[in-house]
Amino acid sequence: MKRKLMNATLAIAGLFLGFGCSTDDTLTDYEVQQMINNSLEGQWTIVNITVSKEDWIWNDNKSQWEAVKSLPELTSNIYEEGAQLAYLFLGTQGYDEVQKLLPYEETWSDGNGNSFTETISCDYQLGNPSTVAFFIKESDLYKDPDAPQNYAFRIVLLY
Repeated sequence: MKRKLMNATLAIAGLFLGFGCSTDDTLTDYEVQQMINNSLEGQWTIVNITVSKEDWIWNDNKSQWEAVKSLPELTSNIYEEGAQLAYLFLGTQGYDEVQKLLPYEETWSDGNGNSFTETISCDYQLGNPSTVAFFIKESDLYKDPDAPQNYAFRIVLLY
């Protein structure tokens, strides 16, 4: 038993010493990217979707604006075994643009001491074709006619 413990201790110490003696223990950007690609098996898809102001439809039952877009890239394998991330672009590209992960919330004031929160979110649905539905909902459930805007979204599918 003591011998097995001693051998295990020496093996662990050897690993530390072996890595510690390396003259170049940093990875290049390329090597890091290759590790990421290999860990994901290099499989992801990016889909950019534009929702114009005219695409938004008011849903009285849910008190929210909705826009449904085709997403044929969403397969049952990605839906069941992968991950879906959605981003909203705000600002002007090349100037002050930022990406916000959905759901995105912003709190506004009406200037009279009242405030509300606007939430932009999305859902994914398998089908033929699969779809992504975007939503704009006010915390006070108000049908804000200014809420529907031209929005650019990015969907990242990992599998």
